[in-house]
Amino acid sequence: MKKVLLTFIVALISLSASAQRKGDFAVGLRGGPTMTKIEFLGIKENYTRWGAGAFVQYNLTDHFRFDLDGIYHFKKDHLSDFTVGIDLQYLFDLGEDVKFFPLVGYALAFTHQDAYDINNISYDSENSTDGGIQLGAGIQFNLGDNCFVSAEYKFQPGILGDGHVVMASVGYRF
Repeated sequence: MKKVLLTFIVALISLSASAQRKGDFAVGLRGGPTMTKIEFLGIKENYTRWGAGAFVQYNLTDHFRFDLDGIYHFKKDHLSDFTVGIDLQYLFDLGEDVKFFPLVGYALAFTHQDAYDINNISYDSENSTDGGIQLGAGIQFNLGDNCFVSAEYKFQPGILGDGHVVMASVGYRF
């Protein structure tokens, strides 16, 4: 499934890049922590994991854009995941080189849990999928005509628990 999603992202990048004007299309890298409040089978635990990945943005108008990202959360306590998210963002100009954006979207997480033993109890390897909405906001700082950095916060209710995602990004506009 990860290979299918990666192929889809590469195809989207290829199609979009060939027909867009300067500023309509951007790519970049993204990373940061995800804090999740897990509530499962009576277990309540706050869980922090780190993730890194890439994103693609496509401007629909001067103010609306789509943001598609793929984030891999590194293994912690035998659990890792790859999350694909798509957001619709509305850009507010706060200055010549600063933009604020609220966002709404959907995320889908593909999780993998390794087999392990604790206190003579064996747990099997398991794969699962979980998805849901995401709401948030961010700020973007332009560094010249083509480069930018941004920071964003996303709340993901119900995706592997209630997740709070904080990501920093660096990108390049075409």
